[in-house]
Amino acid sequence: MPLIGTKAADSAQGFGEFSSTAKPNYIEDVFSTYLYTGNGSTQTITNGVNLSSYGGLVWTKVRSTTYSHFLADTIRGAGSLLSTNSTAAADTGGNLYSGFNSNGYGVTTSYGSGTNGNGATFASWTF
Repeated sequence: MPLIGTKAADSAQGFGEFSSTAKPNYIEDVFSTYLYTGNGSTQTITNGVNLSSYGGLVWTKVRSTTYSHFLADTIRGAGSLLSTNSTAAADTGGNLYSGFNSNGYGVTTSYGSGTNGNGATFASWTF
């Protein structure tokens, strides 16, 4: 929640010094921790972060099994993956993420249970 100044005569705004009609940014507009269960098919993760307009990064980790961390960002694209527990460069061979949208992102079933294995539980961080 942003700080809101007073509009009384004893403030700079009260004297018309500056005025802003810009919408304040809230942390939930630009960051999300989201838990979900995989369905073994394509799935949309609706976390409220507008990745299609503003860009960002998604980091996903399966919680119910031992599998790699997977990251994708809007600059490289949904098909270019990074893994924090690997020394390999970006992997463009798998599409764990189907794309980025105005309220989250999509996941697929590529690479087994990497981001959407049926019945597996996941944590994701989007910013």
